[in-house]
Amino acid sequence: MNVRANASLVLCVVAIVSVAAVVMLTDAEESLYRVAVIGGLAIFCFATRILPELVTSLLCFLAFLMLELAPPEVIFSGFASGGTWLMISGLVIGTAITQTGLGQQIATRIFARTGTSYIRTVLLLATSGLLLGFLVPSTLPRMIVMIPVAVSLAGAMGLDTGSRGQIGLAITAATSTLLPTYAILTANLPTIVHYGALETLLGIKSSYADYFIAQLPVNLVRFGLILACLLPFARSSKPVQMVDTPDAIEPMSTTQKHLLGLLLLAIGFWATDSLHGISPAWIAMAVAAIVLVPNMNMMKKDAMKTSVDMTPVFFLAGVFGVSAVAQHVGLDALVANSLVPSLGLAAGSGLHDIYAIAGFSTLISHLTTAPAAPVVLAPLASAMADAADLPVLTVAMAQIIGIATPVLPYQAPPLIVAMALAHIPVSTLTRVCLVLAIGVAVIGIPLSWIWWRFIGIM
Repeated sequence: MNVRANASLVLCVVAIVSVAAVVMLTDAEESLYRVAVIGGLAIFCFATRILPELVTSLLCFLAFLMLELAPPEVIFSGFASGGTWLMISGLVIGTAITQTGLGQQIATRIFARTGTSYIRTVLLLATSGLLLGFLVPSTLPRMIVMIPVAVSLAGAMGLDTGSRGQIGLAITAATSTLLPTYAILTANLPTIVHYGALETLLGIKSSYADYFIAQLPVNLVRFGLILACLLPFARSSKPVQMVDTPDAIEPMSTTQKHLLGLLLLAIGFWATDSLHGISPAWIAMAVAAIVLVPNMNMMKKDAMKTSVDMTPVFFLAGVFGVSAVAQHVGLDALVANSLVPSLGLAAGSGLHDIYAIAGFSTLISHLTTAPAAPVVLAPLASAMADAADLPVLTVAMAQIIGIATPVLPYQAPPLIVAMALAHIPVSTLTRVCLVLAIGVAVIGIPLSWIWWRFIGIM
């Protein structure tokens, strides 16, 4: 048994002993403290991943049920959330894109004419990473497509592994695939978790179009800063020379065309949901159902058994369950009463409130990682809104700005994957993240505040 397995086993034992100790040391009616301990351990495990997310979620469900801390419909309310079903559908769609070869087809067609221009290559990589956010409702599948393409393209251009130019292309693909796509409601797990939790806890929903409009300014700043940071990497140690000519592009198969058509249709419905009112999750479910029809030939017959990892679904349900149980016993109100006053939120404070909410959200996301941050932040949205005299949706928009601003790469798991796939130095990516975070603080947040006042959500 390796060191990580030993550590996981020890932590699992510690978690069980801690819960047992709280049960013995507290009265049965002191459910608030029991939920705090279980929820705190869950957040720690989700953040460190020292236990698999599936194990953490199942232990949470078991502890809540055995201690009767909430009714089953509250504990398992995450499975009824639109965010959970959006994730399930996204996993199916992402697998289909990989198995049909559509993702590689899109990437190959975009990059076939990059030539020897490093600047044009950076522009195409950044734009493609952003545009894939509309097509693929999950960051990791996009990263898995974009990073190998960026590395292969660098090799074809004569850029050695580890060279300034190669690292620049890899970071361009990684950051553009993740950070500017926070303008898209369905593109990233933290956004799905956050708004799924708000729907579960408060019954609050945001339309695809309204979310995109509200988050547009800060993400335009992110996109511009990515280009400003990474275009200078063109000053590589040697001139760029194309050493490999891209192979002829194969025509799209009928199956690939059908899947692309379904994705474009889904994007159309997502973009106009303010008109028809259909939830993004149900749109994604419809596409996933069609994709799974055997005669469509978009998925292998055993794909749901062998290719689609449903672990993230239990992670989401666990996150939503912790939030729901915390609200049920009043823990969210206790935490809100303790933390929210320290932020100095007040009616009429305007820009200060947005800075306070976004800054606090950035801090929490680094203590828990971005996907787990909504466990803490979503239950606080209502109290923050009351203190600042702002709509809850506006507070949620400010929280997302904080969650989407990694100062350190570990905060965003997709960046960790990108570093592993492309051997990106941690120090280099950290410097890029730091510049982007400063840009968001200095330009993005004030610009968002002005924009939100203009469109009337403040």
